[in-house]
Amino acid sequence: MSSTQNLKLSPEGQDTNDDQSLAKHLQEIKLDFPATYGGMMQNEPNPQVTFDSFNTHTPPDIQPNTRLIAVLGLSPEEAVQPSSMCFISDYFAFWNLFNGVTPSQTWLHCLDFQKLIDKNGLYLHGNPYKTRKVVLNQTILSHARTGNDPLQHADPVLLMSKFRERTKSECRAAAAAGENVLLMMFGDGDCKSSGIYLGGKTKSSVFKPNHLKLLLKGLKVNVAMLTTQCFGGGWACFPKLDLTTMAAAGSGDPSKAWRYSGSCGRACGSMFATAIINKLTMNPLTNRPLAAEPDDDDDDTYPQETWTGDQHESYAIFCKAVYESLLRDVDRRGLEHHVTFSAQEDAWTMCWSQRTGIPLEDFKQRWAALDEYPADATLHPGDPFNRDPNVSEELREQYKQLWSVEKKRLEALPVVIMPSAPGEATGSVLGKRKMSGRYGGNVDSLIDTVKVIGAEYLRSYPHGEDSGNSGGLHYNIVRIINGEEKDQTVVEEQLRHIQYRMEQQAAADRYLEMMQIPPPENSSCCDFMTDKAIGCIPRNKFRWMIEQVCKRDILFPDPTEEQGYQFEKGPFYIMIAFHLAGTKDDEIVAKLRDLIAIVEEELDQQKALLKRDPEVTSKRQKLFQAFGLGIMSPRKRRSLAV
Repeated sequence: MSSTQNLKLSPEGQDTNDDQSLAKHLQEIKLDFPATYGGMMQNEPNPQVTFDSFNTHTPPDIQPNTRLIAVLGLSPEEAVQPSSMCFISDYFAFWNLFNGVTPSQTWLHCLDFQKLIDKNGLYLHGNPYKTRKVVLNQTILSHARTGNDPLQHADPVLLMSKFRERTKSECRAAAAAGENVLLMMFGDGDCKSSGIYLGGKTKSSVFKPNHLKLLLKGLKVNVAMLTTQCFGGGWACFPKLDLTTMAAAGSGDPSKAWRYSGSCGRACGSMFATAIINKLTMNPLTNRPLAAEPDDDDDDTYPQETWTGDQHESYAIFCKAVYESLLRDVDRRGLEHHVTFSAQEDAWTMCWSQRTGIPLEDFKQRWAALDEYPADATLHPGDPFNRDPNVSEELREQYKQLWSVEKKRLEALPVVIMPSAPGEATGSVLGKRKMSGRYGGNVDSLIDTVKVIGAEYLRSYPHGEDSGNSGGLHYNIVRIINGEEKDQTVVEEQLRHIQYRMEQQAAADRYLEMMQIPPPENSSCCDFMTDKAIGCIPRNKFRWMIEQVCKRDILFPDPTEEQGYQFEKGPFYIMIAFHLAGTKDDEIVAKLRDLIAIVEEELDQQKALLKRDPEVTSKRQKLFQAFGLGIMSPRKRRSLAV
């Protein structure tokens, strides 16, 4: 590529890839220490225990007796949002691999896939800078409706109960027959509980670790879970919930999706799902993924294990291989994922197929049979946003040269003075009601405002383009800044999302000041990169802080449907500040208690102000009159109450 025509160029200064740290971490991965590749032990690890790569005996013939229950939690409203479409790609990627390999499978959802296909054409999986796989189109949908394991539709409000009922019945049947259960969950995660939203974004629609714990009570059954949701690592560390877990993110981390692609207008699945698929399609002799199989037999990029037909990999080596594939083949910033694995009863040496419930199958052939889709022609592979660890230095240098040309062109353009950002929060009823009036019906002024606020937000939360909760927002902000998106409805929606997130960060700054806790590195929440620093908090302390900070709804309220998805940066900033300041647990509890009291008092004052608003009073009066009630005086209301 020799010109910038039709290319989407990102500033080369945003390249935060750290190849040296990646190489160092790969050297530190040790099979007998699962923590080095995302493993969590149910009990304290014994340093004398050594995990073998393979079982040294021939395991019993593994029958396809796993009971598989998969659920796609997106509601119809979420399914059309670019931020959530990656989960549809994950769901169908695994359907294409697993359908028909076991006799008992349930694939639940609450969507109209035909309507989505009519609108979007097809769904892809993989890195948009490279060739991708078509995981859903009209042909695949027709087969999914009528094949061995047809998709099962449920009403959104019933999806949670359907999934719980099916999980309970299948676990009981598996316990009685000595079979395995594999749960697969795809959808948006809840930061406060590590649960997953099923059928909507209400508190009652969150399927939580405690719910699964109750469903499994009294049952002796092998249960494995695979989830690409955000904050999924909480399933692995929930007290007394002993199951095998394969989670795309830690308990406090968003999962990473592939960058948004202009060729399809959405993300193409999660990077963790790609790493799992790489492992399932590996050549067991070379330990190389299908996509990375070289022609040169002398290539030693991937370590070879001594293997014979009567041996099978342990679960430990399976997890290690997935993690190494993530770092070597999938994502050069793979250290940011905090993928999480756990083994039921800490049985890391058990054959991986027995431990996970994934049958031994020729997944390589199944994946290879899917149609391919070319790389996004608008993306240059040398772009630092390309997470592929194997991009050549030549392509990276070529991209830098293209960017320098584009930078000079942009600097030659006339400077436009943008309007200042509106100060009124849109999270309140007043702010939301008066939003359109602030711009006088002028769409250009609205767009200019979003450009200013959007650029400030992107600086405060870089690389959110690969997050399931943030990717769609970042994609649309960039399109607005580049002049590619001018639809007023879309621009207003992004403004509400941005303002909610900026308000959360401003609130975090104010809370630290009120509690007299020094800000981390003397930086504001907007300027501080929480995704890098959150790992400094020990796991147990982190879970305790989640309970203390994130679950205080009055401090960091969940967004409304119009405000988008949960944004964890504010509460994480508070948690990091407590930790770096050395604040003791009892001090944290006391400071938060006093802070909440002040915030509650302020909220009561705002409610009183809202009641005196003339427009609110007028609407209340019209509502009462519509029901023939009229507005009663306080004295009359008291008399009726008596």
